[in-house]
Amino acid sequence: MRDEVELDPAERDALLRREQAEELLGRSTAALRRTARRFSMCSDDAEEAFQRALLILLTKAPELPGEQATAWMHVVTRREALAVRRERTRMLSGRDTEPDRPEPAELLACERPGPAERAERRERVAISAEALALLKPQERRALALKAEGYSYREIMQITGWTYTKVNRCMAEGRKAFLENFARIEVGEPR
Repeated sequence: MRDEVELDPAERDALLRREQAEELLGRSTAALRRTARRFSMCSDDAEEAFQRALLILLTKAPELPGEQATAWMHVVTRREALAVRRERTRMLSGRDTEPDRPEPAELLACERPGPAERAERRERVAISAEALALLKPQERRALALKAEGYSYREIMQITGWTYTKVNRCMAEGRKAFLENFARIEVGEPR
């Protein structure tokens, strides 16, 4: 009677691959994940590529000594990352159209403004600041207090002005601000 149970060649091959995979991953997991990340568009794609490479390691890996097995696995990981990247690029470019699939632009759309919108907002803020700087100090103060949410009565208490002065500073300040803004926007001199 023998102490060991004999394995058929397929089971023996699978067991050897598993042992090789465990040994290789024990020493190289972080490096393989870095390789996947280096060639991927995002961390989710890198993780998918890494998992696909592991599947290949467990099913198709040749018997190689330590360093050669690690080098082979880096190549497989890189190729899988590039394959995932190609799939993602094809999906986002719209070349792979299906009737029920949303447009690629819809997949990327978000509620936040894009670079052009942010640049336009920054330009408007800069023009607004310049237009405000051209106002009289009292008009600027009245408009700033109103922008902070104070009522006319509260502005009167804060500044010590009469209702008429607050009203005049607000009306003249708004008018002057809009005129200054329009002039600056079209590039006219002050």
